[in-house]
Amino acid sequence: MNEQRNLYLAIGISIAIIIFFQMLIPTQPINPPTSIDDETIEPAKSISDSNQDINEIKSRDDVISANNRVTFKTNSIQGSINLKGGVLDDLTLSKYKESLDINSENIHLLSPNGTLNPYFIETGWINNNEIEVPNQNTIWKSNSSSLSPSNPVTLEWTNSKNITFKKIFTIDDNYMFSITQEIENKSNEEIEIYPYRVIKRINTPDTIGFFILHEGLISLVDDELLEKNYDDLAEDCTKSLQNLKKSFCDKNSTNGGWLGFTDKYWMSALIPEADQSIRVEHRHSNKGRDNYSSGYIGQKYLVNKNDSLVYNGKLFVGAKKLDILSEYDENLSIPRFTDAIDWGWFSFLTKPVSYAINWFYGYAGNFGLAIIAFTILMRLLLFPLAQASFKSMAKMKKLQPDMQRLKETYPNDRQKMQQELMALYKREGANPVAGCLPILVQIPIFFSLYKVLFVTIEMYHAPFYGWIHDLSAPDPLGLMTLFGLIPWNVPPLLSIIDIGILPIIMGFTMWLQQKLNPAPADPTQARIFALLPFIFTFVLAGFAAGLVLYWSVNNILSIAQQWFIQRRILAKNG
Repeated sequence: MNEQRNLYLAIGISIAIIIFFQMLIPTQPINPPTSIDDETIEPAKSISDSNQDINEIKSRDDVISANNRVTFKTNSIQGSINLKGGVLDDLTLSKYKESLDINSENIHLLSPNGTLNPYFIETGWINNNEIEVPNQNTIWKSNSSSLSPSNPVTLEWTNSKNITFKKIFTIDDNYMFSITQEIENKSNEEIEIYPYRVIKRINTPDTIGFFILHEGLISLVDDELLEKNYDDLAEDCTKSLQNLKKSFCDKNSTNGGWLGFTDKYWMSALIPEADQSIRVEHRHSNKGRDNYSSGYIGQKYLVNKNDSLVYNGKLFVGAKKLDILSEYDENLSIPRFTDAIDWGWFSFLTKPVSYAINWFYGYAGNFGLAIIAFTILMRLLLFPLAQASFKSMAKMKKLQPDMQRLKETYPNDRQKMQQELMALYKREGANPVAGCLPILVQIPIFFSLYKVLFVTIEMYHAPFYGWIHDLSAPDPLGLMTLFGLIPWNVPPLLSIIDIGILPIIMGFTMWLQQKLNPAPADPTQARIFALLPFIFTFVLAGFAAGLVLYWSVNNILSIAQQWFIQRRILAKNG
């Protein structure tokens, strides 16, 4: 009785943990530094530090139309550069929408200061001299009204001492900008100057807040990948300032790397040249609104009279698409750029899974078919293990009459019955735990695929066939809507029983597979195992459709393999 009670308790706790875990899973719909080399520098005024009145916040369109701009448009992005300040503060992703609704807006990634949630990139100069440098109120002149992959744009401004500052923007067909800062010193004095670049984000953005996904600060400096969420960035930077000591918020001079902010699918990242000596700075302040910044300052440059300075660097703003990040990593020598995707602790599994599915997609042209092909590949790789396991289970099923006789022979002597059962297993070459091995191997594969579906943009709004329009979201047709016949918003409390068609198929295949296996000898265990297909149907109903598709196809292939093996064993012994 105690064993039976403990078994029920263990199963109950396990089910509670699974349901609690499922409830946690969100449904898918989505200042420059003041010192370098121990010298004090007066930084350029940061517009991200402005304490803007909430009543001054305007619509995005109104703020964008208030100033003259240089527009840009490629196959992947469109937006504009503000000629007031020379700030890149308007960028929309042309290939991605906020939802599957045909009237849904495209993703607005960057937005100017003065809007509800400003997010923009500044480039500029800091100097020790009494020399006027451009700031966020400077009105720049442009040699063109539009930027394109075939048409670079130069912004220019000259101060009262005849020192000309330039910003030269180029862009590729995807998400990479090249930005060159130039100085032409036609004055009568030499100048000391420091170039800087910074990404600023005002107000803490809405995040999913799920522990398997990082959203916030990300950087790769000195081959060390750093990830900090917004709360940790604010807390650590505050402690750093209070203790008057440097932390990751103020990193010593380094070479190369990249840094910025990452969302689930999108990222903005500054990429200095590999041979540049820089100081990385991450900052947080709060003057009515949270202000976050991530950027770097270059080394001190001396620009003599009638001399010039050219300072290069790149900027990525866009979708974290694996093939694009890989191309930049390889062709532009950006170290570990694919690590911008949150592969997690088990990156040695999640990365290959993602690469494999993308490879299959290149041939199939549909991510659902790619997942099916990946499932078949996994079955082939695990075939020897599954074959041995299914043979053992087939033998166990064949031995069920003998096992029943032992139970009837020793009804009151459990120890003796167990001894005879073990002898029977040994004599017939059967292993009662062999059936668990394929499942144990499948668990890390299942989790890796779940992680890939959750964090990679390739699955974002990726359709399959029929009613599955987004493989990264749960099956949209559930019991509570009579599989789409009654359109209404299912309340959260009822969502757990709003089971879709694909999870039902998965549950049925799991039940059918169970019927091919020998039932546990203990009646209580047999009843509990009989409930597992129904429990998993409810649990997996809220998971991504792509994951349920994988599990369903895997079950179907397992059923076919088990049926074939059992037929052979029965025929051989018949």
